[in-house]
Amino acid sequence: MKNSLANQKGATESGFTLLELLVVITIIGILAGLLFPAATSVMRKAQSGHAEHTAYQLKTAISAYFTEYRKYPVDPDTTEGTDFESDHTLMDVLLGADDNPLNPRRIAFYSGKEAKPAGSGKYRKGVKLEQGGAGELWDPWARYYQVVMDLDYNSRVERPDWDQGSSSSREIPESILIWSHGKEEEKDTDNVKTW
Repeated sequence: MKNSLANQKGATESGFTLLELLVVITIIGILAGLLFPAATSVMRKAQSGHAEHTAYQLKTAISAYFTEYRKYPVDPDTTEGTDFESDHTLMDVLLGADDNPLNPRRIAFYSGKEAKPAGSGKYRKGVKLEQGGAGELWDPWARYYQVVMDLDYNSRVERPDWDQGSSSSREIPESILIWSHGKEEEKDTDNVKTW
């Protein structure tokens, strides 16, 4: 009998009670709840940083094309004020796709990481390459980048409607504007831009 009491006493001293286990689980839950918003904020900033870096790379690629060919990588009949996306129309030229009349030397002005599938035929964070060097450039939120170029060559482009900014001027002294609508496309509050 004395032995069984000693065994019971030793068993309760070496294990956790249900109350202690619930306290530990509660503390872990509270810490996770405090860390989740911080981790989400860090992820959002990383995605915005990636989008901004890619937008500047695209701007550099368009500038390099302009330096090489003395024109922008669009159909010569395109008029000022036309917005472009980083879809096949623009990216096939910048990627040096086969048989593209706007890049007869097939120079690859843009190179980047391969995009990751995002479902529904969309991709994110990179270039979706296709046969013959064609492709599309996707932002971290599975959308195309938006591009405006100075097609009348006066070193100014019209400010996008969503960008009211602190300036009352409707024109921006830039030749190329590139932006991503960010995660909240319809609100235009988290756009990533190159100006």
